Amino acid sequence: MPAPQADPARCDVSGCGKVASYSTDGTEKDAQGLGRPALPGINVCAHHMNWPHSDDAKVFALQSEKYRARATAPRSK
Repeated sequence: MPAPQADPARCDVSGCGKVASYSTDGTEKDAQGLGRPALPGINVCAHHMNWPHSDDAKVFALQSEKYRARATAPRSK
């Protein structure tokens, strides 16, 4: 019997739901040059690569139980 596989991570932008192509680690540079730091642990698709730097992402991080669970879970190396 094959081992179970996890579903791929999905983009955290509200209403998107595409498969995430990237998960931030907090060191990313803002593409708009505004100097805003990226929130770590945000999953985004290729279309939403600058979203982790936005105020909307900060609201998402404060309100999303899924994000808080992901942020506090131990990371494998």
